Amino acid sequence: MQPVTPIVRYVTTLLDTIVMRTPILPFLLVTGLLPRSSHAQDHVNPGQFTFTVDSGLVYGWDTNYVGAIDTLRLDLYKPIGTSEAHRPLLVLVHGGTWLGGCRNDPSSGVVPLAREFAGRGYVVASVDYRLGWHKDDFVQTPAGPPIWPDGYLALYPADSAEIKRALYRGMQDVKGAIRWLKARADQDSICTDKVFVGGESAGAFVALAVGLLDRPDEKPEACMALPDAPPPYSALLNATELECQRTTYTVDSTTLHRPDLGPVAGDLNLNGFDASVIGVADFFGGMPYEAFTQDWIQGVDTPATYLYHQTCDGIVLFHSGKPYTTLSANCNLGATPWHYQYPTMKGSGRVAAYLAALTDPPVMTTDLDPCDPFDTNIALFECLRYANNGSYHFMANVPLRAAHLAAFWGPLADDPAPCLGTVIPGQDSDRPSIHPQPALDHVVVRSGSLRPGDPFSLFALDGRELRRGTCNGAPGEVRVEWYGDLPPGTYLLIVHGPRLAVVVKCLVGP
Repeated sequence: MQPVTPIVRYVTTLLDTIVMRTPILPFLLVTGLLPRSSHAQDHVNPGQFTFTVDSGLVYGWDTNYVGAIDTLRLDLYKPIGTSEAHRPLLVLVHGGTWLGGCRNDPSSGVVPLAREFAGRGYVVASVDYRLGWHKDDFVQTPAGPPIWPDGYLALYPADSAEIKRALYRGMQDVKGAIRWLKARADQDSICTDKVFVGGESAGAFVALAVGLLDRPDEKPEACMALPDAPPPYSALLNATELECQRTTYTVDSTTLHRPDLGPVAGDLNLNGFDASVIGVADFFGGMPYEAFTQDWIQGVDTPATYLYHQTCDGIVLFHSGKPYTTLSANCNLGATPWHYQYPTMKGSGRVAAYLAALTDPPVMTTDLDPCDPFDTNIALFECLRYANNGSYHFMANVPLRAAHLAAFWGPLADDPAPCLGTVIPGQDSDRPSIHPQPALDHVVVRSGSLRPGDPFSLFALDGRELRRGTCNGAPGEVRVEWYGDLPPGTYLLIVHGPRLAVVVKCLVGP
């Protein structure tokens, strides 16, 4: 093996910044949109692939409801071993009343759902978003210790606008995350035209807003500039999650401002991509009533919509009402009910009925889990039943729900056509590309200068040549295979064409 350490080190310093072409030895960065496989991949059957998780990737920064800077992160699940050049992307949004929750909480439905879809060949992003809303200025008898956990002291909003504003901020953040992910489609082998979004509880409200709220005239009035929020009542807990940690705020007049929240697209990662999605999944969430009065659901571009709900949900009502009404009104144990200031929301049942009644309804499916409604005549016993069953506010049987959702989205995810003509805005479409990423034991490199039989070398970033051989495949789309396990990591692949050498960064998974 001939040492080429100086060349490799030189290329390594350039990989993330430039592209060069010369007649002798060009060094080409893989930044073009990846080519699509000529055959359809199955995205329905479970457990096809193992996957890696890139944790805590920062996709942006923004200010939360009190003006504190929030670093926005996501975890990225990438399947290993798929031959797809352009994989579907699923963006998942956790729940938590727009106060709590985290992208990597193992007790939520988001993490197991991410694993289910990564195993089907999806790239999956589990995202954090800005949380928090201003609290009420007086509550007669707040729910709290010793009867209730202290977190209940944070459940009293200043007014209904605060909940809508929190939902809107979450929508803006997730749209920014989608644009960020689309911009790095080559790095993650993503099809920018096959993006789906889903969420549970509060995250489901966010997901539906991402998929449906796309016109300036759909912006809720609550998200315009409003008078300052009142100072929170001293007996309440002015806390929320900030970067997955509970944070308590001491407020003053400067932290109570309620400015206009900006455009429906947000202003995060405005990079030439839009935040459009072709499918949205609602797990026990819904939409505010403005979605109906301002007609969020319209047009041929309405995403394929999946709706899951347990029909007796005690937190987000299946049909219509204020969140928490069932528990807050009937099971408060003498505390002041906390649902009074929440806005009226439409649950999955009402959303499904509305969609079905449209003259030209969008593609939709319901996955409803029947259960007995709360019987107020025996409220004490019913409160115990709800307490023992998670208030029926969870994703029952995640593998089954994943199977239903994957089957519903399958025709969209499997279709090889949508990505054929897609290019990254402002980018040279002739640049070489590599897939899959991460790889297991082979990659396909697409470049018009390459042919089967061209020699290749695979290098560690310290300059050691680890593998060499010759390519097979087809002209312009060569297959590079290596034998023996390689440790997970980043490598440098050089393919020597008849006139040009192509140098690409290659990610290898476990």
